[in-house]
Amino acid sequence: MNTKYTKSVVAGGIFLIGLGVLIFAACSPSPIHSPSTNEKVSFTVDTKEIDGILTHPATPAPYPAIVLLQGSDRSSAQAYTAHADNLVRAGFAVLRYSGPGWGGGVSNDAGFETLEYRTQEAIAAVKYLHSRPDINSSGVGLWGISQGGWVCLMAAATYDGVAFIIPVSGPGVTPAETEVYRVEAMSRAAFFGNDEIAKAVLMRRLMVDIVLNEPMYQQINLAESNRLGNGPWREMTELAYSPHPKDPAVEFEQVIKIFKSVKDERWARFLYLDQVLSMFDSMPPQAWGTVKDQMRAVMIVDPAEYLVRIHVHVLAIFGENDTSIPVEKSIANYRQYLGEAGNQAFTYKVFANADHGIRIGGKFADGYFDLMLNWLRNLPMGKSE
Repeated sequence: MNTKYTKSVVAGGIFLIGLGVLIFAACSPSPIHSPSTNEKVSFTVDTKEIDGILTHPATPAPYPAIVLLQGSDRSSAQAYTAHADNLVRAGFAVLRYSGPGWGGGVSNDAGFETLEYRTQEAIAAVKYLHSRPDINSSGVGLWGISQGGWVCLMAAATYDGVAFIIPVSGPGVTPAETEVYRVEAMSRAAFFGNDEIAKAVLMRRLMVDIVLNEPMYQQINLAESNRLGNGPWREMTELAYSPHPKDPAVEFEQVIKIFKSVKDERWARFLYLDQVLSMFDSMPPQAWGTVKDQMRAVMIVDPAEYLVRIHVHVLAIFGENDTSIPVEKSIANYRQYLGEAGNQAFTYKVFANADHGIRIGGKFADGYFDLMLNWLRNLPMGKSE
């Protein structure tokens, strides 16, 4: 068996590929001039050495710090320059670090990781900053976009050394629910017909259920499959809910056959099946059972389990026109579960007309950086002595 499939899964799961595609614009650099300096640094996670860039503010040390967590795009530490150049103005040191295969970690692991590993990685970054004499160890927090928003929640709930979090377009629902929402919202935004949307959403829900031991969408999927009649969705439905155990390798080949049969259909556009199939090409059929197990663990990660354990300051930022995550439901869940935790230090902002990367027409929404700067400056650990 190809062992890399026993280590981890595609960031967010092989079937969660959409989130990585959509947030690339958020990390395009738009540098500004600032009196800061950059230092190349590294820290370890297990046996892996991760490369990073620490941007120092002009204020005297020690200073508080913020770690930038990428989305599932996971590129070089050189990304997110605009964020580093802006956030350092609040008097915070800013740490960016490379994803696997970008100068840190093992190159053949690039793109394959669990949310739990990413959380471990974020905590290691915080601990590294704690070890530095020029950092105020009581003032180290996390900023994370998209999938990085999930990681913010998981790290803050797991490690009490995290002083604050800023999840940006951070889903307040499970990865499975996020992906089903994304396919429907993007299909609607593309003005697909009702039946086209129904086919796309049905296939996306089936892509979730086929990896779960306890399906989430069986009742509605069976009803929709019957309503839509004969088609590849009917084959996928039978495959997902067959009462008879299947040989993983046989099931894998059947899944590939179905995906190939629909990948060029207009309604399948936002399933990104070309990219899914490209990943499958490098995977031996006998690894399918192991990959399903790992994908299952990712699909059911529930932010509620972490929100109820978070007691630090939280600034959640969303874009009104985000077609990747359910913004209103995410906010409602943040409010509910942070409230259950007794956390009164919760602030959120929805930027009108902004997308998943908090951009409007390709540019960051007016006030986006100012909001974060003002919030950081008013944190207890961010105030000047």
